[in-house]
Amino acid sequence: MRRFLLLWLVMVSCGCVRGQQAQGPAAFAVATIKPSRADASPMTQIQGNRFVTQGTTFVDVFKYAFGVHPDQVVGGPEWLRTERFDIVADPETDKRPTSDEMKSMVRQLLVERFHVVMHKEQKVLSVYAVQKAVDAPKLTKSAGNDRGIPVVGYDPRGELQVGNATMANFAGFLQRFVLDRPAVDQTGIEGKFDLVLRWTPDDVRADAGTEPGLFTAMKEQLGLKLQATKAGVDVFVVDRAERPEVD
Repeated sequence: MRRFLLLWLVMVSCGCVRGQQAQGPAAFAVATIKPSRADASPMTQIQGNRFVTQGTTFVDVFKYAFGVHPDQVVGGPEWLRTERFDIVADPETDKRPTSDEMKSMVRQLLVERFHVVMHKEQKVLSVYAVQKAVDAPKLTKSAGNDRGIPVVGYDPRGELQVGNATMANFAGFLQRFVLDRPAVDQTGIEGKFDLVLRWTPDDVRADAGTEPGLFTAMKEQLGLKLQATKAGVDVFVVDRAERPEVD
């Protein structure tokens, strides 16, 4: 069995919390931020109820909290993209926060500890649109809990596994780990799926890889395609940010 670098991440779910359901915590009860070791491998995880990172920059955490590509974060000091931190944040609740609740708490953490001030603008960027390549794409319906969180396993040598994920989730995983630009879902496909995509990255010699390139793999394995295009997307302009007080 191939060895994977697994990054288990909570992604934005499509459903909203119903008004009659109890709301989760608005902020983490306890959070520590420390400078990363120089040799720390970047990692973002949900460990039980905790949000945990290692070797992550502000922009890395921002990508998780807002579900965006780095191209959608502009402005601010350069250290937002270069200095790396380890974060452990705990809401100290018995009930596990939902995907949306966890992301909301991480956004609040960025405001409280990095004192970030920003505004949103609409900008036309180069994007990849995830579209159908055939009338009936090769997608496996998820056997997981329909209300459960989507998960992802990523191997930079050319493998992406997603579970319990919508097409919008899948596009988000592609833009976060694989693509050099934002990705948008234009498939029109509803539901949640378990998908595996294997390809030979561009920086791997063709004779060293056993899988096709990314674009061919998308068509052959999933019946989907990546269409380069332009689209208006939200960008977040960082007006001000401060280094956090480390613990």
